Amino acid sequence: MRKTFLSLAACAFLALAFTFAGPNASAQKQRHAPIRLQAGTFTPTLGETLNNENTPQAEGEANGSGYYLVQFNGPVRAQWKQALTDAGAEIVAYVPDFAFKVRMSASQARTASSLQNVAWVGAFLPAYKSSPTLQRGALAAYTVRVERGADVQATIAAISAAGAQVVNFEEDILRVAATAAQVDAIARVSAVAWIENYVLPEKHNEYGGGVILGANIANANGYDGSTQIAAVADTGLGDGTKAGAHPDIPASRIVKINNWPGKTDICFTKIFNDGPIDADSGHGTHTSGSVLSNGGASGEGKGVAPAAQLVFQATENYAQVNALCLPPGTPTQGYYLTGLPDKLQNLFAQAYKQGARIHSNSWGAAVSGDYNANSAEVDDYAWKKKDLTITFSSGNSGTDANKNGIVDFGSVGAPATAKNVITVGASENDRQGHWECDTSLTYQSHDLYQTGETCSSMGGQNLLGTYGQRYPDSFPVNPLKNDVTAGNQEQMAAWSSRGPVDDGRIKPDLVAPGTWLLSASQNLYQEGYGDPKNPRLKEYAWDGWGMPRNEFYKYMGGTSMSNPLVAGAATVVRDYYQKAHGINATSALVKATLINSAVDMLDENNDGVNDDKYPIPNNHEGWGRVNVADATDGTRQFVEEKPGVETKKKRNYQYTLPGGQPFKVTLVWTDYPSTEAAARNLVNDLDLLVVSPSGAKYKGNVFAHGWGKTGGKFDAINNVENVYVQSAEAGTWTVRVRGANVPYGPQPFALVVQGP
Repeated sequence: MRKTFLSLAACAFLALAFTFAGPNASAQKQRHAPIRLQAGTFTPTLGETLNNENTPQAEGEANGSGYYLVQFNGPVRAQWKQALTDAGAEIVAYVPDFAFKVRMSASQARTASSLQNVAWVGAFLPAYKSSPTLQRGALAAYTVRVERGADVQATIAAISAAGAQVVNFEEDILRVAATAAQVDAIARVSAVAWIENYVLPEKHNEYGGGVILGANIANANGYDGSTQIAAVADTGLGDGTKAGAHPDIPASRIVKINNWPGKTDICFTKIFNDGPIDADSGHGTHTSGSVLSNGGASGEGKGVAPAAQLVFQATENYAQVNALCLPPGTPTQGYYLTGLPDKLQNLFAQAYKQGARIHSNSWGAAVSGDYNANSAEVDDYAWKKKDLTITFSSGNSGTDANKNGIVDFGSVGAPATAKNVITVGASENDRQGHWECDTSLTYQSHDLYQTGETCSSMGGQNLLGTYGQRYPDSFPVNPLKNDVTAGNQEQMAAWSSRGPVDDGRIKPDLVAPGTWLLSASQNLYQEGYGDPKNPRLKEYAWDGWGMPRNEFYKYMGGTSMSNPLVAGAATVVRDYYQKAHGINATSALVKATLINSAVDMLDENNDGVNDDKYPIPNNHEGWGRVNVADATDGTRQFVEEKPGVETKKKRNYQYTLPGGQPFKVTLVWTDYPSTEAAARNLVNDLDLLVVSPSGAKYKGNVFAHGWGKTGGKFDAINNVENVYVQSAEAGTWTVRVRGANVPYGPQPFALVVQGP
């Protein structure tokens, strides 16, 4: 076995290449596996590199250590890792394929290169610390992550010495203002792990959970969220008090309202702390209502989990914003999510400490599928707290830019690109013709499509409009152009962000209605109901889509609206497992249950024909539309495997079937967090194999026409794997879960089976 070693002394600035023969080179077969980085993919054991020998190296740390890649000769075994750490290396992160980023000295690197089963050791170069798509400007804002366990203050000092300005930091996440040349200097700081453009998070709203999702049936069966606490991180809640949140979100069900005002820095130059009120759009009140509102007297606006308790985290305030941190043309003052911390784990930790085991997030940054620092943060916390189910809206960046009548792929925002969340897209709502507005309101609608209309002039019903009428630049051709924005539950919302994410993972995971969603309205600054105007804006609060239903409920749209419906569904599923089985369900089990019971939509391309042209799994709906009634009907078997499996280990489960019925198997695991530098973000790779009584083998995620098929390859990208057999033969089926490559084991998992 031949091993290549790139030496990096603490003060070195040039790469030097060395080649070593392992102690058992003649006995082992060399396995040539690539290193997959965002910066590029290369196979070092074949002599391939991304950088020439004159590439500047990262400066060593004060103790003489540096960062290296150590690649093993195949799927990682626990004893191989132990030998590496025994040699003095500190393992920092996994990098595919079969490699680790480690902290060690040059002499320790030489020792590591001689270890049995080590194929290659090389320096972790500055060029590996950012994506080739990193946008550089004369002066721009960046997010910089410091290596785990490194000296943050020393790293800040080194960045400052390079001329850049560290304007804010939370633990190992830095906000930095830098020129293009300074970015290169920052990359040469040894303890800098990753550099990315700072992208301001935004709400995912755009200018019928009970029936469509089956929540009414689940609630009637006793699964209403009463054993659960759900957290919502959003703009604000009503007037900021428990008593004034909303008439149908009673104070008795609100655990805590937390205020996150944020801190001033180069982006937010001034913040006006309004407290936890919902002063502008009513976004936070609306999303909270979708999760757990009691609903109005006639049942309108009822949440999916109407008996759950609420932890609210208010993150929006009026602010003055530096244009450096905004997309072109965005106002430099207004209401922004100033309170969202760079260290997102602190947000989740507060809610978790206050009892929440579901966390709903209808916001994100438009990064077109990137796995960024926020994505890694979310995955890290989910790994640590495996009983916290986190949901994120996928974003509203769907568009038909190439004018082919199909929404373009690859637009999911972050942190929705994380592996361990439920990423939620938006389908169309269908209220069976009920789009009523309040005829007592005499002012003209502020909805551009309804210009000049009052509620009465529209006949007491909001005019919905088509995607082409409302978004002419985004959807210029049919069938999207003339498709009405609501009324067909089998269709997707055209603007819902599509997958896949950059490493090829299937996203979104699930969808729920997100157009013309009726939910709770904030009780401040409402036009026509006797309120004053917002003193900061000198105008009334946003009416949402069209005109309000009444003083307490209004319509809104976006994946912001679909996400809380799925968060509510997750709350109900946890409630089901608590009441029916007496367990505190893991996020993997909740996610697997919702996916296994989801409905394959029939008109994802919005052409008006229910032909299922794009069967699951696909980049429009992922695994389908949530059906919480089926998720809680008690017909599914489940396994929570703890502690899980190691590399090359397996678990077998057998199920006896009568035959002739569908057999659906879903495997989900909460994966170890990836490094942002990796081009593939799956760390612990499990394989799902389902074997029929006659020996036919079905691998996870090998599908045709919406159902599993034999053949194909094992999935090495997703941490969700399904086998759906349309008509199972009678007899005993074997379900096998195997650890293909588990660098951080053992790996727990959840298995949900429908059919026995």
